Amino acid sequence: MAFNTISIPMTASARDSMIAICVLWVLLLTALGFRLHGRLRGPGLAMDDIFAIAAFLLTTSTLGLNAAVFTTGVGWNLDPTSKVYSKLLKNLPYIMQVTFAYTLVYIWCLACLKLSQLSLYHRVFALQLRIPVYIVSGIVIVWALIFNFIFIFLCDPISQQWTIKRVGSCMDQILLLKCLILTNAATDLIIVALPIRSVWQLQMRKTEKFAVLACFGLGLACVVISIARFALIYTINLIGNLTGTSLTTFMLISVELLLSGLCINIPMLRPFYLQWRAKYKSTSMSNSSGLKRSVTGQLASGQPRAGHYTDWMELEDKDNGNITVTHDDASSERKLTNDQPFDAIHVSKDFVVTHH
Repeated sequence: MAFNTISIPMTASARDSMIAICVLWVLLLTALGFRLHGRLRGPGLAMDDIFAIAAFLLTTSTLGLNAAVFTTGVGWNLDPTSKVYSKLLKNLPYIMQVTFAYTLVYIWCLACLKLSQLSLYHRVFALQLRIPVYIVSGIVIVWALIFNFIFIFLCDPISQQWTIKRVGSCMDQILLLKCLILTNAATDLIIVALPIRSVWQLQMRKTEKFAVLACFGLGLACVVISIARFALIYTINLIGNLTGTSLTTFMLISVELLLSGLCINIPMLRPFYLQWRAKYKSTSMSNSSGLKRSVTGQLASGQPRAGHYTDWMELEDKDNGNITVTHDDASSERKLTNDQPFDAIHVSKDFVVTHH
């Protein structure tokens, strides 16, 4: 059903929210661009990249939905004494319809973000986390399907979701939103905790383990936003003042999705950081005393150490088959087995001692 809407000037808060959201979107676009550049230049796209692209497209659509509601009255109080009161009443069914669509986009965008991170775990920790990843992925898909079904059939008939009087029978939308937010935060916590044991068993220094865990743990920021949104749910007045009480919620939904997108893409930018650091160190060492080898006997310039394993998140040039590696102990990967499938980390416990 289409509605004829009347344009209403954005409030200062709505304008500032749109600016902040657009800045985060540019950052997300940049991070995703670098991620895809590195993956296409190397081993090619995998399932985690496909889910990341899908999540980006869905997240981008929320910017348009925010612009739609911010320019039709969200941010203005539904006050009979307001100069835009009559326009708000006319636009209110349209705003409620956009809210309906927004909720469905939000659910599936979250699902894509979670599945992207889980697919990365499956690719990186091929043996250690295969079964847990399958289980959590199934939970995420079922979670998305259930809430998608509930929010579509929230009212009987469905069209009552974007009518002011809601003559039909409707479930408690606020209660369902609370359940959605809490279960979303719970699955995020599970996903963040999933690789901790596997990372801690890797053959690397503790500082490196903490660095890897920090990359995977960026999703905790989204849990904090979910908690903030849960608190704000109590301030929303769906019938009495939807336009005046929902601006922050609309803004935080987009911020949550944008930050979640950054969280799943930032770890994939590490190859570019390592490449820059290796180049910087190589330049610094070439201008130093000219020593050919370091005290530890490792190569001091330009050449990777034998046995360094950086396949899982590193750049690989398809043309020459070289893999970007680092030149010091700060790299967070090691070659842990002799024969490893590409993009997987395994721990070998078989040791052979020989005497010459």
